[in-house]
Amino acid sequence: MHTSQDLKSLISLLEDPVFRSIVTIQDSLIELNTQLTHHPSILPGDFDINISGQLELSVPTTPVQPLGPNMYQDLYQDNSEQEDQRVPVAPLLHSSSEDTSAQVTSPSLVSEVMGGMPPITTPTYAKEFKKVIEAAAKGRQIFTVQLYKPEGTSLGFSVVGLRSKDKNEVGIFLQEIQPNGIAGW
Repeated sequence: MHTSQDLKSLISLLEDPVFRSIVTIQDSLIELNTQLTHHPSILPGDFDINISGQLELSVPTTPVQPLGPNMYQDLYQDNSEQEDQRVPVAPLLHSSSEDTSAQVTSPSLVSEVMGGMPPITTPTYAKEFKKVIEAAAKGRQIFTVQLYKPEGTSLGFSVVGLRSKDKNEVGIFLQEIQPNGIAGW
């Protein structure tokens, strides 16, 4: 008799729409957690749980893949059909000999200095940029990395600028990568 009552209670619970909604929301939260491991840059505005408890995402369904050495190979291929494009050079905010205590760090001020110009992403520019980076590297190994940073968070690494006493050159080096930061993934 007691078992029959327990089964009826269990069946009633499983058929209850509120219980089904709770289970659906729980499944959606589990899926959101899975998506966060694949897309650590998901922001609160990138997802919603609709009235039926289903997760609605507005991010790619495939995880962001690390950039390989040939990721931008097509951009760097010579293309004779494209015209040579000249890129305006932005003025330096401060030279190394000037007082840097008032350097511009605000994005709005930087955009004013840059004239509000959008980033330049033509294939010719990418090719020229790669040449400049390779020349500046002077044979050292170069890694291309793309990081997605949610607003208000750190990328999870620090850099240090070191000046060579012999050649009076400045180099920028990664000093530390925090294991739980975006760069540590």
